Amino acid sequence: MNLVAQISTRCRAAADTRQTYVEVLELIQRIVPHDAATLYLLDSDGEHLAEKATVGKRVEIMSFLSLGTGKGLSGWSARSKKPVLLNERSNRGNFDPAHDFATVMSVPLLVEDDVLGVLNLGCRKPRALDEKHVALMTIVVNQFAVAIERLAHKEKMEAKSRELEQVHEELRTIREKITTAERLSALAEDSVSINHEINNPLSVIIGNVQCILMQKSVPDQKALSRLKRIEAAAIKISEVNRRLLRIDSQVNGEEPSGDKSRAVSHGKSVSG
Repeated sequence: MNLVAQISTRCRAAADTRQTYVEVLELIQRIVPHDAATLYLLDSDGEHLAEKATVGKRVEIMSFLSLGTGKGLSGWSARSKKPVLLNERSNRGNFDPAHDFATVMSVPLLVEDDVLGVLNLGCRKPRALDEKHVALMTIVVNQFAVAIERLAHKEKMEAKSRELEQVHEELRTIREKITTAERLSALAEDSVSINHEINNPLSVIIGNVQCILMQKSVPDQKALSRLKRIEAAAIKISEVNRRLLRIDSQVNGEEPSGDKSRAVSHGKSVSG
């Protein structure tokens, strides 16, 4: 029972899933001695067994057989939903004691009646495991299956949480862009309004100054100089005012309009 509690604790505190699985396999080795262990879990589609962790050499036999969700002994155990124990394989003619396991156990990971995966144990020694080990492993592995299911649920919820955080960040960025666009739009509207407010009196000033200069009715050179300065200053204001129109064009993504009616028209002044 202490081992079961440790398995649950390891899975709850998991930072690296594969490393957690390796640590759990090492814990199991304390109560059921073996030389190697391999954990297979069903993929996200629930159709194929995939190797998730191995301690020692990968444990799998008869991999040439394809049985439902897996191959060989793993597929057999997952399909039958029952543990399988082969404790005397050394009497086979093609047995290689340097590479083969003389004893192999495969136990399905079940949550209620659903198969999550399979845990295989391998021993070099013949008859190293018996039915008592099978019964013990069935209890431990079923608890491991529950811990794995909780871990998978935790990872799924964390992934959803990250997705929601990303969506919230995108929404925040969009809101900021909308606020900026609204402010620029309001600024553009103000710039157009101000432009017209300035253009109206400015056009009167420039028009009257240029009219006086054209009539050559200026009494003296000093007055003529002042009128020209007034004209130059008014034209400069007109140029500044013209730039305000560009704000509206930039906000709306348009090139500045060629409509000259929106700006004060001016030409060369006529000197006296």
